[in-house]
Amino acid sequence: MSAPPEEQSPVRRPCSCSVSAARWTWRPGEGATRYGRVPVVRWSYALTVLAVAGVVLVPGPPLYLFVALTSAGLYVPFSLHITLGQDYLPTRVGTASGVTLGLAVSIGGLASPAIGALADATSLRTALAPLIALPAVGWLLLRPLREPAAPKVPGHGRLGGGSPGA
Repeated sequence: MSAPPEEQSPVRRPCSCSVSAARWTWRPGEGATRYGRVPVVRWSYALTVLAVAGVVLVPGPPLYLFVALTSAGLYVPFSLHITLGQDYLPTRVGTASGVTLGLAVSIGGLASPAIGALADATSLRTALAPLIALPAVGWLLLRPLREPAAPKVPGHGRLGGGSPGA
């Protein structure tokens, strides 16, 4: 019988996240090339809903699988968000990067103390349960988006050589 999560080594969870992150930082490019960036981000968010639910609801050693899946599901769209933002705002690349990175980090920084206070007042499971809905909200917001056209460069044709999968 394994120890409860609060008695397990605090090093294990960050290590599983780091290993998963290292593995999944290069995978989004392959999927985006084959299927398109927007569909890869959509699928990532859809699968992350299940993974975060597993982190919140599954006890014991299987929890580590869900931590790794959550890590992968959150890292997969990271670079794709940046490139999509830059393609949606091709004349404002700096603004696109600031919105995709700065806004996400800022919102997370603002929400963290509230989640911590809720965990202190109730339980960690109660505090993390609302986070299950966040990837679902991302998936819903991505539904109307379409893959942006590659920007044209004067005198050079199109960047990127065409559509995904070509």
